[in-house]
Amino acid sequence: MYQEVEVIPAQEALQERMLFVRFNYILTTMVRAPIVAVCFFLLALSSFVQYALSSPKVLDFTIYADGTTHVFYQIDVDPQSPDFTLNLYGNSVDNLVIQDENGTLLSSKVDNNVAVVETLGASTIKVDYDTSDLVSKSGKTWTFRVNSAVDYSILLPRNTVIVGMSTTPLNMQIADDQSFISLPSGSADISYVFGVLGTSQTATLAIQKAHDFIGTVNSQGIKTPKASAKLEEANSAFNNGKYSDAEALANAAKNLAVQEQQETFSASKNSPDNIISISVAGGVVAASATAFLVIRKVRARPVAVAELPKISYVPPDKETIFKLKPELRQDDKDIVVFISEKGGRVYESELRKKFLLPRTTTWRAVKRLEREGIVEIEKIDQQNLIKLRKIEGEGEE
Repeated sequence: MYQEVEVIPAQEALQERMLFVRFNYILTTMVRAPIVAVCFFLLALSSFVQYALSSPKVLDFTIYADGTTHVFYQIDVDPQSPDFTLNLYGNSVDNLVIQDENGTLLSSKVDNNVAVVETLGASTIKVDYDTSDLVSKSGKTWTFRVNSAVDYSILLPRNTVIVGMSTTPLNMQIADDQSFISLPSGSADISYVFGVLGTSQTATLAIQKAHDFIGTVNSQGIKTPKASAKLEEANSAFNNGKYSDAEALANAAKNLAVQEQQETFSASKNSPDNIISISVAGGVVAASATAFLVIRKVRARPVAVAELPKISYVPPDKETIFKLKPELRQDDKDIVVFISEKGGRVYESELRKKFLLPRTTTWRAVKRLEREGIVEIEKIDQQNLIKLRKIEGEGEE
């Protein structure tokens, strides 16, 4: 007795609702599913690591008087990656300098607000540049606007008054007539004006500065009755809405505190009983001054400067330049002296750092010296190298 096997065509099988399944396909799919899941997990993890590495660890904005903003930030990068894509704040980028953790200058290509940096195995990069896109101007009110993924700080120009702020700052301090603000991550608008005196804010700042200074003097065991009385007058004027008077009285109170402090030191410096207390007071003053200088140094973060190219160059003598150009302005002479002391060649960013000038003011001074035939300008690695040149008549008897 023989069994017969009949092959049913596919169409008939479908019509009779029969389903043929390939078991090897199911097994393969079941094996591959965990692998695919692991791949997705690793991809998500790598994206998170890349984001963590690309987030700035330090982000500082220094706003100059002309509205130009100097940007500095420090970022950890993957040393295994040959290059790093960096998003810049602002579309216009000037004086871009990128260095690794050892101060080695790194090459980069910039397209609008995106820079591709050749990291050369660096694990940290430091970025310095200027941009004019972060400050908008509407009459007397200027507004700084930025959106940051991390906490950051802003240093406003001197003699400015904040008239509006869209977010609550983490910290705010006044030093050398400049506002230093620490802000949380996110978007922020800070509006400010120049040269406004006698407002509620300027009077408040003046009273606070006088109060702090008088408190420091009193903590040294020095009494300041005149300064304290003047400060009470300032508070009274402020409460009556006389902000200009309050500001003037607060400044007078601070000056009186300085005077009373000096009088106390002069009267007691020869007294044996007060030698120890004076030494302690001097230590407090020195410590305060040191702390202020350290804070100011951190806030006024210097612009990174690339190494000058090594060439055979003998700078002209500055005294000869002054003799041939006696009509030079004093501020131009100061620039010439500084360049001469630096070997006759400096970057434009060094001039801004030395004289604390806005970019446009520095550039006008440099172009003025160039028109006089005193300096020449050379472009090196996206920076302007300013070099003293021999002017006509130099070296002649």
